[in-house]
Amino acid sequence: MGKLKRRSIVLMVIVVSALSGCVLPEQPSASQYDFASRYFDWQQTLTTSQLSAEDPVTAQTPVPAETDSFILTDSPSDNRLKLFLHPGVSEQFLSNLNLDGRRFDLVKDKQAADVRILLDRLGVEDVGRNPVLWVYVLVAPFYTLTDGISSDDLVALWEGNIQDGFPISRILVTQETFTVMETLFGTPDGSMVKVVTAEELAKQALTDQPFLSFLPFEELDAHWKVLRIDGLSPIDDHFSPETYPLSAVIWAESALTDFGVTLPESNYDRDMRTVLIMTGVTALTRATAYRMEIYGNTYPGKDIHAWLSAADLVHISNEVSFAQNCPNPDPFQPDLIFCSSPERVELLEYISADIIELSGNHLLDYGIPAMNLTLEMYEQRDWAFFAGGWDLADARSSALVTHNGNRLAFLGCNPVGPPIAWATESKPGSAPCGDYQWMLDEIQALRAEGYLPIITLQYFEDYTAYPSPKMQADFLKLADAGAVVVSGSQAHTPKNMVFSDRAFIHYGLGNLFFDQMEVFYNDRLMPGTREAFIDRLVFYDGQLVSVELLTTMLEDYARPRPMTPIERQALLSRIFPIAIDYYKQR
Repeated sequence: MGKLKRRSIVLMVIVVSALSGCVLPEQPSASQYDFASRYFDWQQTLTTSQLSAEDPVTAQTPVPAETDSFILTDSPSDNRLKLFLHPGVSEQFLSNLNLDGRRFDLVKDKQAADVRILLDRLGVEDVGRNPVLWVYVLVAPFYTLTDGISSDDLVALWEGNIQDGFPISRILVTQETFTVMETLFGTPDGSMVKVVTAEELAKQALTDQPFLSFLPFEELDAHWKVLRIDGLSPIDDHFSPETYPLSAVIWAESALTDFGVTLPESNYDRDMRTVLIMTGVTALTRATAYRMEIYGNTYPGKDIHAWLSAADLVHISNEVSFAQNCPNPDPFQPDLIFCSSPERVELLEYISADIIELSGNHLLDYGIPAMNLTLEMYEQRDWAFFAGGWDLADARSSALVTHNGNRLAFLGCNPVGPPIAWATESKPGSAPCGDYQWMLDEIQALRAEGYLPIITLQYFEDYTAYPSPKMQADFLKLADAGAVVVSGSQAHTPKNMVFSDRAFIHYGLGNLFFDQMEVFYNDRLMPGTREAFIDRLVFYDGQLVSVELLTTMLEDYARPRPMTPIERQALLSRIFPIAIDYYKQR
Protein backbone atom coordinates (compact mmCIF):
# COMPACT_ATOMS: atom_id res chain seq x y z
CA MET A 1 0.00 0.00 0.00
CA GLY A 2 1.27 3.48 -0.77
CA LYS A 3 1.86 6.07 1.93
CA LEU A 4 -0.71 8.83 2.30
CA LYS A 5 0.42 11.89 0.42
CA ARG A 6 -0.97 15.12 1.67
CA ARG A 7 -0.37 18.64 0.45
CA SER A 8 -1.83 21.95 1.55
CA ILE A 9 -4.10 23.55 -1.00
CA VAL A 10 -6.42 26.56 -1.04
CA LEU A 11 -10.05 25.88 -1.82
CA MET A 12 -12.59 27.97 -3.70
CA VAL A 13 -15.94 26.32 -4.25
CA ILE A 14 -18.78 27.44 -6.46
CA VAL A 15 -21.90 25.33 -6.06
CA VAL A 16 -24.65 25.68 -8.64
CA SER A 17 -27.98 24.45 -7.35
CA ALA A 18 -29.75 22.45 -10.08
CA LEU A 19 -32.96 22.51 -8.10
CA SER A 20 -33.36 26.21 -7.32
CA GLY A 21 -31.13 27.93 -9.84
CA CYS A 22 -29.56 30.03 -7.08
CA VAL A 23 -25.84 30.80 -7.30
CA LEU A 24 -23.74 31.15 -4.16
CA PRO A 25 -20.94 33.72 -4.18
CA GLU A 26 -17.36 32.53 -4.14
CA GLN A 27 -15.95 32.04 -0.64
CA PRO A 28 -12.29 31.45 0.15
CA SER A 29 -11.52 28.44 2.28
CA ALA A 30 -11.02 29.13 5.96
CA SER A 31 -8.56 26.29 6.30
CA GLN A 32 -6.36 23.96 4.29
CA TYR A 33 -6.90 20.24 4.14
CA ASP A 34 -5.98 17.37 1.91
CA PHE A 35 -7.22 16.41 -1.53
CA ALA A 36 -9.22 13.41 -0.34
CA SER A 37 -11.12 15.48 2.21
CA ARG A 38 -11.81 18.21 -0.35
CA TYR A 39 -13.07 15.73 -2.90
CA PHE A 40 -15.22 14.01 -0.29
CA ASP A 41 -16.84 17.34 0.60
CA TRP A 42 -17.42 18.06 -3.07
CA GLN A 43 -19.04 14.64 -3.48
CA GLN A 44 -21.38 15.38 -0.60
CA THR A 45 -22.65 18.52 -2.33
CA LEU A 46 -23.69 16.35 -5.25
CA THR A 47 -25.80 13.96 -3.25
CA THR A 48 -27.42 15.79 -0.35
CA SER A 49 -30.93 14.99 -1.51
CA GLN A 50 -29.98 11.36 -1.95
CA LEU A 51 -28.59 10.97 1.57
CA SER A 52 -31.81 11.74 3.41
CA ALA A 53 -33.32 9.22 5.77
CA GLU A 54 -35.79 7.77 3.30
CA ASP A 55 -37.04 4.22 3.53
CA PRO A 56 -34.35 2.06 1.83
CA VAL A 57 -36.87 0.06 -0.17
CA THR A 58 -38.80 2.95 -1.69
CA ALA A 59 -36.00 5.46 -2.38
CA GLN A 60 -35.42 6.24 -6.03
CA THR A 61 -32.22 5.95 -8.00
CA PRO A 62 -30.00 8.96 -7.24
CA VAL A 63 -29.22 11.48 -9.96
CA PRO A 64 -26.12 13.61 -9.26
CA ALA A 65 -26.65 17.36 -9.25
CA GLU A 66 -24.58 19.74 -11.34
CA THR A 67 -21.51 21.53 -10.01
CA ASP A 68 -18.95 24.04 -11.28
CA SER A 69 -15.22 23.42 -11.28
CA PHE A 70 -13.43 22.54 -8.10
CA ILE A 71 -10.13 24.39 -7.75
CA LEU A 72 -7.08 22.38 -6.63
CA THR A 73 -4.14 24.75 -6.64
CA ASP A 74 -1.53 26.35 -4.42
CA SER A 75 -2.14 29.77 -5.97
CA PRO A 76 -4.39 31.17 -8.68
CA SER A 77 -2.92 30.69 -12.14
CA ASP A 78 -4.03 30.48 -15.74
CA ASN A 79 -1.67 27.54 -16.25
CA ARG A 80 -3.70 24.96 -14.35
CA LEU A 81 -4.75 21.77 -16.09
CA LYS A 82 -8.36 20.63 -16.03
CA LEU A 83 -8.83 17.27 -14.31
CA PHE A 84 -11.88 14.98 -14.56
CA LEU A 85 -12.34 12.26 -11.94
CA HIS A 86 -14.82 9.44 -12.26
CA PRO A 87 -17.14 10.15 -9.29
CA GLY A 88 -16.91 6.56 -8.05
CA VAL A 89 -13.20 6.46 -7.25
CA SER A 90 -12.77 5.63 -3.57
CA GLU A 91 -11.32 7.72 -0.80
CA GLN A 92 -8.22 5.53 -0.58
CA PHE A 93 -7.63 5.89 -4.31
CA LEU A 94 -7.77 9.67 -3.93
CA SER A 95 -5.54 9.66 -0.89
CA ASN A 96 -2.85 7.80 -2.83
CA LEU A 97 -3.25 9.65 -6.11
CA ASN A 98 0.05 11.38 -6.94
CA LEU A 99 -0.40 14.69 -8.74
CA ASP A 100 3.38 15.09 -9.16
CA GLY A 101 3.33 18.71 -8.05
CA ARG A 102 0.97 19.90 -10.80
CA ARG A 103 -2.00 22.21 -10.28
CA PHE A 104 -5.44 21.14 -11.44
CA ASP A 105 -8.97 22.38 -11.70
CA LEU A 106 -11.43 19.55 -11.03
CA VAL A 107 -14.13 19.77 -13.71
CA LYS A 108 -17.43 17.98 -14.31
CA ASP A 109 -17.13 17.93 -18.11
CA LYS A 110 -15.09 14.93 -19.17
CA GLN A 111 -14.61 16.22 -22.72
CA ALA A 112 -13.30 19.58 -21.54
CA ALA A 113 -10.66 18.04 -19.26
CA ASP A 114 -6.97 17.95 -20.07
CA VAL A 115 -6.55 14.83 -17.93
CA ARG A 116 -9.24 12.24 -17.26
CA ILE A 117 -9.21 9.50 -14.61
CA LEU A 118 -11.75 6.96 -15.78
CA LEU A 119 -13.31 3.80 -14.39
CA ASP A 120 -15.03 0.97 -16.21
CA ARG A 121 -15.68 -2.74 -16.08
CA LEU A 122 -13.13 -5.39 -16.96
CA GLY A 123 -12.60 -5.99 -20.66
CA VAL A 124 -13.09 -2.42 -21.79
CA GLU A 125 -10.68 -1.38 -24.55
CA ASP A 126 -8.35 1.62 -24.70
CA VAL A 127 -7.62 1.83 -21.00
CA GLY A 128 -4.62 4.09 -21.40
CA ARG A 129 -1.26 3.73 -19.75
CA ASN A 130 -0.68 1.57 -16.65
CA PRO A 131 -4.29 0.85 -15.68
CA VAL A 132 -4.98 -0.48 -12.18
CA LEU A 133 -7.63 -2.88 -10.90
CA TRP A 134 -9.81 -1.73 -8.02
CA VAL A 135 -11.56 -4.61 -6.27
CA TYR A 136 -15.03 -4.39 -4.71
CA VAL A 137 -16.64 -6.93 -2.40
CA LEU A 138 -20.22 -8.19 -2.28
CA VAL A 139 -21.30 -8.23 1.36
CA ALA A 140 -24.37 -8.80 3.51
CA PRO A 141 -25.02 -8.39 7.24
CA PHE A 142 -22.94 -10.87 9.25
CA TYR A 143 -25.93 -12.95 10.39
CA THR A 144 -27.14 -13.65 6.86
CA LEU A 145 -27.95 -17.24 5.90
CA THR A 146 -27.18 -16.78 2.20
CA ASP A 147 -23.57 -17.65 1.34
CA GLY A 148 -23.38 -16.68 -2.31
CA ILE A 149 -25.19 -15.59 -5.44
CA SER A 150 -24.81 -16.07 -9.17
CA SER A 151 -23.77 -13.13 -11.30
CA ASP A 152 -27.03 -13.48 -13.23
CA ASP A 153 -29.10 -13.21 -10.04
CA LEU A 154 -27.03 -10.26 -8.87
CA VAL A 155 -27.67 -8.35 -12.09
CA ALA A 156 -31.36 -9.31 -11.93
CA LEU A 157 -31.57 -7.99 -8.37
CA TRP A 158 -29.86 -4.74 -9.43
CA GLU A 159 -32.36 -4.36 -12.26
CA GLY A 160 -35.36 -5.26 -10.09
CA ASN A 161 -36.12 -8.49 -11.96
CA ILE A 162 -35.63 -10.96 -9.15
CA GLN A 163 -38.22 -13.66 -8.56
CA ASP A 164 -40.56 -13.78 -5.56
CA GLY A 165 -39.13 -15.72 -2.65
CA PHE A 166 -35.53 -14.69 -3.34
CA PRO A 167 -33.81 -14.35 0.08
CA ILE A 168 -32.43 -10.85 -0.64
CA SER A 169 -34.88 -7.99 -1.08
CA ARG A 170 -32.78 -4.84 -1.58
CA ILE A 171 -29.35 -3.29 -2.13
CA LEU A 172 -27.87 -0.50 0.02
CA VAL A 173 -24.83 1.42 -1.22
CA THR A 174 -22.96 4.64 -0.62
CA GLN A 175 -23.00 7.27 -3.35
CA GLU A 176 -19.46 6.56 -4.52
CA THR A 177 -20.05 2.82 -4.74
CA PHE A 178 -23.41 3.35 -6.43
CA THR A 179 -21.63 5.22 -9.21
CA VAL A 180 -19.15 2.37 -9.68
CA MET A 181 -21.84 -0.32 -9.75
CA GLU A 182 -23.91 1.74 -12.18
CA THR A 183 -20.86 1.74 -14.45
CA LEU A 184 -20.47 -2.04 -14.09
CA PHE A 185 -24.13 -3.11 -14.21
CA GLY A 186 -26.05 -0.24 -15.80
CA THR A 187 -28.99 1.77 -14.49
CA PRO A 188 -30.62 0.03 -11.48
CA ASP A 189 -34.22 -0.33 -10.43
CA GLY A 190 -34.94 2.69 -8.25
CA SER A 191 -37.14 0.77 -5.82
CA MET A 192 -34.50 -1.92 -5.27
CA VAL A 193 -31.35 0.18 -4.77
CA LYS A 194 -31.00 2.80 -2.06
CA VAL A 195 -28.10 5.21 -1.50
CA VAL A 196 -27.21 5.70 2.17
CA THR A 197 -24.35 7.24 4.10
CA ALA A 198 -21.42 5.11 5.20
CA GLU A 199 -22.56 5.55 8.79
CA GLU A 200 -26.07 4.32 8.06
CA LEU A 201 -24.68 1.33 6.20
CA ALA A 202 -22.28 0.37 9.00
CA LYS A 203 -25.12 0.30 11.53
CA GLN A 204 -26.77 -2.53 9.59
CA ALA A 205 -23.75 -4.85 9.47
CA LEU A 206 -24.48 -6.80 12.65
CA THR A 207 -28.05 -7.66 11.79
CA ASP A 208 -29.90 -10.31 9.83
CA GLN A 209 -31.60 -7.86 7.47
CA PRO A 210 -32.02 -9.29 3.92
CA PHE A 211 -29.93 -6.87 1.85
CA LEU A 212 -26.69 -6.75 -0.10
CA SER A 213 -24.07 -4.07 -0.38
CA PHE A 214 -20.82 -3.40 -2.20
CA LEU A 215 -17.63 -2.16 -0.54
CA PRO A 216 -14.23 -1.23 -1.92
CA PHE A 217 -11.97 -4.01 -0.67
CA GLU A 218 -10.01 -1.59 1.51
CA GLU A 219 -13.20 -0.79 3.47
CA LEU A 220 -14.03 -4.43 4.25
CA ASP A 221 -14.16 -5.36 7.93
CA ALA A 222 -15.20 -8.49 9.81
CA HIS A 223 -18.64 -7.15 10.72
CA TRP A 224 -19.74 -7.98 7.19
CA LYS A 225 -20.32 -11.38 5.65
CA VAL A 226 -18.56 -11.73 2.31
CA LEU A 227 -20.75 -13.41 -0.32
CA ARG A 228 -19.28 -15.25 -3.26
CA ILE A 229 -20.32 -14.45 -6.82
CA ASP A 230 -20.30 -17.57 -9.00
CA GLY A 231 -18.18 -19.14 -6.26
CA LEU A 232 -15.57 -16.34 -6.22
CA SER A 233 -14.64 -13.76 -3.60
CA PRO A 234 -11.56 -11.74 -2.56
CA ILE A 235 -11.23 -13.75 0.67
CA ASP A 236 -10.60 -16.97 -1.28
CA ASP A 237 -7.18 -18.60 -1.26
CA HIS A 238 -6.67 -18.46 -5.02
CA PHE A 239 -8.59 -15.28 -5.79
CA SER A 240 -7.74 -13.54 -9.05
CA PRO A 241 -8.92 -9.92 -9.53
CA GLU A 242 -8.58 -10.36 -13.28
CA THR A 243 -11.58 -12.72 -13.44
CA TYR A 244 -13.78 -11.26 -10.71
CA PRO A 245 -17.00 -9.49 -11.79
CA LEU A 246 -16.60 -6.75 -9.14
CA SER A 247 -13.14 -5.67 -10.29
CA ALA A 248 -13.09 -2.26 -11.93
CA VAL A 249 -10.30 -0.96 -14.13
CA ILE A 250 -9.10 2.63 -13.53
CA TRP A 251 -6.82 4.53 -15.84
CA ALA A 252 -5.68 8.02 -16.74
CA GLU A 253 -5.80 9.43 -20.25
CA SER A 254 -4.71 12.69 -21.81
CA ALA A 255 -3.55 14.14 -25.09
CA LEU A 256 -0.55 15.46 -23.18
CA THR A 257 2.66 13.46 -23.14
CA ASP A 258 3.50 14.37 -19.54
CA PHE A 259 0.36 15.22 -17.60
CA GLY A 260 1.66 14.83 -14.04
CA VAL A 261 -0.66 12.14 -12.65
CA THR A 262 0.49 8.82 -11.18
CA LEU A 263 -2.19 6.33 -10.16
CA PRO A 264 -1.92 4.37 -6.91
CA GLU A 265 -1.35 0.64 -6.78
CA SER A 266 -4.37 -1.69 -6.75
CA ASN A 267 -6.30 -1.95 -3.49
CA TYR A 268 -5.78 -5.73 -3.47
CA ASP A 269 -2.45 -7.49 -2.97
CA ARG A 270 -2.54 -11.22 -2.25
CA ASP A 271 0.84 -10.91 -0.51
CA MET A 272 -0.81 -8.89 2.27
CA ARG A 273 -3.42 -11.55 3.12
CA THR A 274 -3.28 -14.25 5.81
CA VAL A 275 -5.92 -16.96 6.23
CA LEU A 276 -6.11 -18.54 9.69
CA ILE A 277 -8.23 -21.57 10.52
CA MET A 278 -9.45 -21.86 14.13
CA THR A 279 -10.94 -25.16 15.31
CA GLY A 280 -12.58 -26.66 18.37
CA VAL A 281 -11.97 -29.82 20.37
CA THR A 282 -9.47 -32.41 19.14
CA ALA A 283 -8.87 -35.59 21.17
CA LEU A 284 -7.32 -38.45 19.19
CA THR A 285 -8.46 -41.15 21.54
CA ARG A 286 -11.22 -43.68 22.21
CA ALA A 287 -13.48 -44.30 19.15
CA THR A 288 -11.73 -41.66 17.03
CA ALA A 289 -8.38 -43.38 17.52
CA TYR A 290 -10.04 -46.75 16.91
CA ARG A 291 -11.21 -45.57 13.47
CA MET A 292 -7.72 -44.25 12.77
CA GLU A 293 -6.32 -47.66 13.66
CA ILE A 294 -8.64 -49.33 11.15
CA TYR A 295 -8.74 -46.84 8.27
CA GLY A 296 -5.45 -44.99 8.67
CA ASN A 297 -4.28 -42.00 10.66
CA THR A 298 -5.41 -39.46 8.05
CA TYR A 299 -8.95 -40.84 7.84
CA PRO A 300 -10.63 -38.24 10.11
CA GLY A 301 -9.34 -35.35 8.04
CA LYS A 302 -10.13 -36.47 4.52
CA ASP A 303 -13.42 -34.57 4.04
CA ILE A 304 -12.15 -31.21 5.35
CA HIS A 305 -8.59 -31.51 4.09
CA ALA A 306 -9.18 -28.98 1.31
CA TRP A 307 -10.39 -26.34 3.76
CA LEU A 308 -7.48 -26.73 6.13
CA SER A 309 -4.60 -27.37 3.75
CA ALA A 310 -5.46 -24.27 1.71
CA ALA A 311 -5.12 -21.95 4.73
CA ASP A 312 -1.89 -20.20 5.64
CA LEU A 313 -2.16 -21.10 9.33
CA VAL A 314 -4.13 -23.89 11.03
CA HIS A 315 -4.89 -23.87 14.75
CA ILE A 316 -5.62 -27.16 16.53
CA SER A 317 -6.59 -27.46 20.19
CA ASN A 318 -5.16 -30.91 20.88
CA GLU A 319 -6.33 -31.85 24.37
CA VAL A 320 -4.57 -35.22 24.66
CA SER A 321 -0.84 -35.90 24.90
CA PHE A 322 1.05 -38.50 22.89
CA ALA A 323 2.35 -41.38 25.02
CA GLN A 324 4.75 -44.18 24.16
CA ASN A 325 2.82 -46.53 26.45
CA CYS A 326 -0.62 -45.61 25.09
CA PRO A 327 -2.67 -48.85 24.83
CA ASN A 328 -4.65 -49.88 21.77
CA PRO A 329 -7.69 -47.62 21.44
CA ASP A 330 -10.93 -48.85 22.97
CA PRO A 331 -14.11 -47.28 21.55
CA PHE A 332 -15.98 -48.36 24.70
CA GLN A 333 -13.37 -47.09 27.17
CA PRO A 334 -15.21 -46.55 30.46
CA ASP A 335 -12.88 -44.00 32.10
CA LEU A 336 -11.77 -40.53 31.01
CA ILE A 337 -8.01 -41.09 31.17
CA PHE A 338 -6.87 -40.28 27.64
CA CYS A 339 -3.75 -40.64 25.51
CA SER A 340 -2.79 -40.83 21.83
CA SER A 341 -0.22 -43.07 20.22
CA PRO A 342 2.66 -41.02 18.73
CA GLU A 343 1.83 -42.14 15.18
CA ARG A 344 -1.52 -40.31 15.43
CA VAL A 345 0.37 -37.06 14.83
CA GLU A 346 0.22 -37.96 11.15
CA LEU A 347 -3.33 -36.58 11.09
CA LEU A 348 -2.13 -33.18 12.29
CA GLU A 349 0.57 -33.19 9.64
CA TYR A 350 -1.96 -34.15 6.97
CA ILE A 351 -4.25 -31.20 7.73
CA SER A 352 -1.29 -28.76 7.81
CA ALA A 353 -1.55 -27.92 11.52
CA ASP A 354 1.12 -25.49 12.66
CA ILE A 355 -0.29 -23.74 15.74
CA ILE A 356 -1.15 -26.04 18.65
CA GLU A 357 -3.20 -24.98 21.65
CA LEU A 358 -2.33 -26.77 24.91
CA SER A 359 -5.08 -25.55 27.23
CA GLY A 360 -6.71 -28.99 27.50
CA ASN A 361 -7.45 -30.62 30.84
CA HIS A 362 -6.29 -34.09 29.72
CA LEU A 363 -2.70 -33.17 28.88
CA LEU A 364 -1.24 -34.87 31.95
CA ASP A 365 -3.53 -37.92 32.03
CA TYR A 366 -0.47 -40.06 31.22
CA GLY A 367 1.96 -38.06 33.29
CA ILE A 368 4.89 -35.77 32.68
CA PRO A 369 6.78 -38.14 30.31
CA ALA A 370 3.87 -38.05 27.83
CA MET A 371 3.63 -34.28 28.09
CA ASN A 372 7.37 -33.92 27.51
CA LEU A 373 7.20 -36.24 24.50
CA THR A 374 4.33 -34.21 23.06
CA LEU A 375 6.20 -30.91 23.40
CA GLU A 376 9.28 -32.48 21.80
CA MET A 377 7.21 -33.72 18.86
CA TYR A 378 5.78 -30.23 18.28
CA GLU A 379 9.20 -28.61 18.48
CA GLN A 380 10.67 -31.15 16.05
CA ARG A 381 8.02 -30.15 13.53
CA ASP A 382 8.59 -26.46 14.19
CA TRP A 383 4.99 -26.01 15.27
CA ALA A 384 4.17 -23.08 17.50
CA PHE A 385 2.34 -23.93 20.71
CA PHE A 386 0.70 -21.83 23.39
CA ALA A 387 -1.62 -21.99 26.44
CA GLY A 388 0.63 -24.76 27.76
CA GLY A 389 4.30 -25.58 27.81
CA TRP A 390 7.40 -26.78 29.60
CA ASP A 391 6.65 -24.76 32.72
CA LEU A 392 4.41 -21.92 33.92
CA ALA A 393 6.40 -19.18 32.21
CA ASP A 394 6.42 -21.08 28.93
CA ALA A 395 2.71 -21.89 29.21
CA ARG A 396 1.84 -18.23 29.72
CA SER A 397 4.02 -16.97 26.88
CA SER A 398 2.58 -15.93 23.54
CA ALA A 399 3.17 -17.75 20.28
CA LEU A 400 4.13 -15.02 17.83
CA VAL A 401 3.57 -15.58 14.13
CA THR A 402 4.16 -13.12 11.30
CA HIS A 403 2.79 -13.93 7.86
CA ASN A 404 2.55 -11.55 4.89
CA GLY A 405 3.09 -8.64 7.24
CA ASN A 406 0.24 -9.64 9.57
CA ARG A 407 1.58 -10.01 13.12
CA LEU A 408 -0.50 -12.48 15.14
CA ALA A 409 -0.06 -13.41 18.79
CA PHE A 410 -1.69 -16.52 20.27
CA LEU A 411 -2.35 -16.63 24.01
CA GLY A 412 -4.60 -18.91 26.06
CA CYS A 413 -5.33 -20.50 29.40
CA ASN A 414 -7.41 -23.06 31.32
CA PRO A 415 -9.62 -21.71 34.14
CA VAL A 416 -11.17 -25.11 34.91
CA GLY A 417 -8.29 -27.37 35.80
CA PRO A 418 -8.01 -29.91 37.25
CA PRO A 419 -5.06 -28.39 39.11
CA ILE A 420 -2.92 -31.41 38.23
CA ALA A 421 -3.15 -30.35 34.57
CA TRP A 422 -1.81 -26.85 35.25
CA ALA A 423 1.80 -25.95 34.66
CA THR A 424 3.93 -24.84 37.59
CA GLU A 425 7.36 -23.23 37.84
CA SER A 426 8.90 -26.70 37.63
CA LYS A 427 6.30 -28.83 35.82
CA PRO A 428 4.77 -28.80 32.32
CA GLY A 429 1.07 -28.41 31.74
CA SER A 430 -1.62 -25.98 30.65
CA ALA A 431 -1.63 -22.32 31.64
CA PRO A 432 -3.90 -21.52 34.60
CA CYS A 433 -6.00 -18.40 34.04
CA GLY A 434 -6.02 -17.16 37.61
CA ASP A 435 -7.74 -13.79 37.77
CA TYR A 436 -6.83 -13.11 34.09
CA GLN A 437 -4.80 -10.04 35.03
CA TRP A 438 -1.62 -11.47 33.54
CA MET A 439 -3.51 -12.04 30.27
CA LEU A 440 -4.94 -8.52 30.27
CA ASP A 441 -1.46 -7.08 30.77
CA GLU A 442 0.00 -9.29 28.03
CA ILE A 443 -2.78 -8.39 25.57
CA GLN A 444 -2.15 -4.70 26.08
CA ALA A 445 1.61 -5.18 25.71
CA LEU A 446 1.13 -7.16 22.50
CA ARG A 447 -1.10 -4.47 21.01
CA ALA A 448 1.49 -1.86 21.87
CA GLU A 449 4.05 -3.92 19.92
CA GLY A 450 1.78 -4.10 16.87
CA TYR A 451 0.50 -7.66 17.32
CA LEU A 452 -3.10 -8.81 16.93
CA PRO A 453 -3.87 -10.95 20.02
CA ILE A 454 -5.89 -14.14 19.45
CA ILE A 455 -7.09 -15.50 22.78
CA THR A 456 -8.42 -18.99 23.49
CA LEU A 457 -9.92 -20.38 26.69
CA GLN A 458 -10.53 -23.97 27.80
CA TYR A 459 -13.63 -22.76 29.60
CA PHE A 460 -16.26 -24.53 31.72
CA GLU A 461 -18.08 -27.13 29.62
CA ASP A 462 -21.79 -27.32 28.94
CA TYR A 463 -24.01 -28.53 26.11
CA THR A 464 -25.89 -25.39 25.19
CA ALA A 465 -25.49 -22.74 22.51
CA TYR A 466 -25.93 -19.98 25.11
CA PRO A 467 -22.90 -18.60 26.97
CA SER A 468 -23.33 -18.17 30.71
CA PRO A 469 -23.26 -14.63 32.15
CA LYS A 470 -19.83 -15.33 33.67
CA MET A 471 -18.54 -16.60 30.34
CA GLN A 472 -19.76 -13.47 28.61
CA ALA A 473 -18.13 -11.27 31.24
CA ASP A 474 -14.77 -13.08 31.10
CA PHE A 475 -14.62 -13.13 27.29
CA LEU A 476 -15.67 -9.47 27.08
CA LYS A 477 -12.97 -8.50 29.56
CA LEU A 478 -10.32 -9.98 27.27
CA ALA A 479 -11.86 -8.36 24.20
CA ASP A 480 -11.92 -4.95 25.89
CA ALA A 481 -8.23 -5.31 26.74
CA GLY A 482 -7.43 -5.39 23.02
CA ALA A 483 -7.91 -8.97 21.82
CA VAL A 484 -8.90 -9.24 18.17
CA VAL A 485 -10.36 -12.74 18.59
CA VAL A 486 -11.57 -14.50 21.75
CA SER A 487 -12.46 -18.15 21.19
CA GLY A 488 -13.76 -20.93 23.44
CA SER A 489 -11.89 -24.21 22.93
CA GLN A 490 -13.87 -26.24 25.44
CA ALA A 491 -17.25 -26.57 23.75
CA HIS A 492 -18.52 -29.98 22.61
CA THR A 493 -21.47 -28.29 20.90
CA PRO A 494 -21.41 -25.09 18.82
CA LYS A 495 -22.14 -21.82 20.58
CA ASN A 496 -23.09 -18.41 19.26
CA MET A 497 -20.73 -15.66 18.21
CA VAL A 498 -20.82 -11.86 18.62
CA PHE A 499 -18.69 -8.80 18.09
CA SER A 500 -17.58 -6.43 20.82
CA ASP A 501 -16.43 -3.28 19.10
CA ARG A 502 -13.73 -4.67 16.75
CA ALA A 503 -13.22 -8.02 18.52
CA PHE A 504 -14.78 -11.26 17.31
CA ILE A 505 -15.99 -13.44 20.19
CA HIS A 506 -16.94 -17.07 19.55
CA TYR A 507 -17.97 -18.78 22.76
CA GLY A 508 -17.41 -22.30 21.44
CA LEU A 509 -16.87 -24.05 18.12
CA GLY A 510 -17.76 -27.64 18.95
CA ASN A 511 -15.82 -30.85 18.29
CA LEU A 512 -13.36 -31.18 15.45
CA PHE A 513 -11.80 -34.65 15.92
CA PHE A 514 -13.59 -36.25 18.86
CA ASP A 515 -15.95 -39.20 19.02
CA GLN A 516 -19.07 -37.61 20.51
CA MET A 517 -21.72 -38.89 18.13
CA GLU A 518 -24.17 -39.35 20.99
CA VAL A 519 -23.78 -37.97 24.49
CA PHE A 520 -26.18 -38.75 27.31
CA TYR A 521 -26.45 -36.83 30.55
CA ASN A 522 -28.68 -38.43 33.22
CA ASP A 523 -30.15 -40.61 30.47
CA ARG A 524 -30.96 -37.56 28.36
CA LEU A 525 -29.50 -37.26 24.87
CA MET A 526 -27.53 -34.00 24.50
CA PRO A 527 -28.08 -32.71 20.95
CA GLY A 528 -25.54 -30.92 18.81
CA THR A 529 -22.35 -32.85 19.56
CA ARG A 530 -22.01 -33.86 15.90
CA GLU A 531 -22.21 -30.24 14.75
CA ALA A 532 -19.30 -27.82 14.78
CA PHE A 533 -17.90 -24.59 13.44
CA ILE A 534 -14.53 -24.04 11.85
CA ASP A 535 -13.72 -20.34 11.88
CA ARG A 536 -11.88 -19.10 8.80
CA LEU A 537 -10.33 -15.74 9.70
CA VAL A 538 -8.91 -13.49 7.00
CA PHE A 539 -6.36 -10.83 7.92
CA TYR A 540 -5.21 -8.15 5.52
CA ASP A 541 -2.74 -5.33 6.05
CA GLY A 542 -2.76 -5.81 9.81
CA GLN A 543 -6.53 -6.00 10.22
CA LEU A 544 -9.10 -8.76 10.68
CA VAL A 545 -11.24 -8.16 7.60
CA SER A 546 -13.44 -11.27 7.38
CA VAL A 547 -14.82 -14.12 9.47
CA GLU A 548 -16.20 -17.05 7.52
CA LEU A 549 -18.14 -19.65 9.49
CA LEU A 550 -17.50 -23.10 8.03
CA THR A 551 -19.78 -25.83 9.40
CA THR A 552 -19.21 -29.57 9.84
CA MET A 553 -21.13 -32.71 10.77
CA LEU A 554 -19.34 -35.61 12.48
CA GLU A 555 -19.55 -39.06 10.88
CA ASP A 556 -18.35 -42.47 12.02
CA TYR A 557 -17.23 -41.18 15.44
CA ALA A 558 -14.15 -39.64 13.84
CA ARG A 559 -14.67 -37.84 10.54
CA PRO A 560 -16.14 -34.33 10.26
CA ARG A 561 -17.54 -33.47 6.85
CA PRO A 562 -18.90 -30.21 5.40
CA MET A 563 -22.58 -29.80 6.20
CA THR A 564 -25.18 -30.06 3.48
CA PRO A 565 -26.97 -26.76 2.68
CA ILE A 566 -30.03 -27.91 4.64
CA GLU A 567 -27.95 -28.91 7.67
CA ARG A 568 -26.03 -25.65 7.55
CA GLN A 569 -29.16 -23.52 7.32
CA ALA A 570 -30.68 -25.39 10.27
CA LEU A 571 -27.62 -24.76 12.44
CA LEU A 572 -27.24 -21.10 11.52
CA SER A 573 -30.98 -20.51 11.94
CA ARG A 574 -30.66 -21.80 15.47
CA ILE A 575 -27.44 -19.95 16.40
CA PHE A 576 -27.89 -16.54 14.77
CA PRO A 577 -31.04 -15.47 16.67
CA ILE A 578 -29.17 -15.94 19.94
CA ALA A 579 -26.58 -13.41 18.77
CA ILE A 580 -29.22 -10.99 17.49
CA ASP A 581 -30.90 -11.08 20.91
CA TYR A 582 -27.55 -10.20 22.48
CA TYR A 583 -27.35 -6.95 20.50
CA LYS A 584 -30.94 -6.07 21.31
CA GLN A 585 -30.24 -6.37 25.03
CA ARG A 586 -27.15 -4.17 24.99
